[in-house]
Amino acid sequence: MWQKKHFLWFSSFLHGLKDEGRRMKRREKNRVAAQKSRKRQTQRADQLHQACELLEQRNRKLKREVDSLSEEQNFLSEALRAHEPFCPIMHFPLTLYFGPSDVIFIDNLISYSGLE
Repeated sequence: MWQKKHFLWFSSFLHGLKDEGRRMKRREKNRVAAQKSRKRQTQRADQLHQACELLEQRNRKLKREVDSLSEEQNFLSEALRAHEPFCPIMHFPLTLYFGPSDVIFIDNLISYSGLE
């Protein structure tokens, strides 16, 4: 009887060691998986940060371009306003008739007259 109890205890002890070994392997595997996951998460955050920096640079460049184009538009608008009183084209009627079926609109006059 003592041998049977001893055997059961020893068997239980071995089984516990096996379980502990499995548990340790599982914990190690989980630890490695968590490390990989954190590394991927960090890499993804770095990529997003780089993309954000590039987009911010592009946004700044586009804003400078918009400012420059707005200044150019203002300059050209002022030049046009100054030119309008002296422009003979501005005083023509909207359409010109060259014959019974020929109608040329003002925006086509430039290409028709070769002033392009």
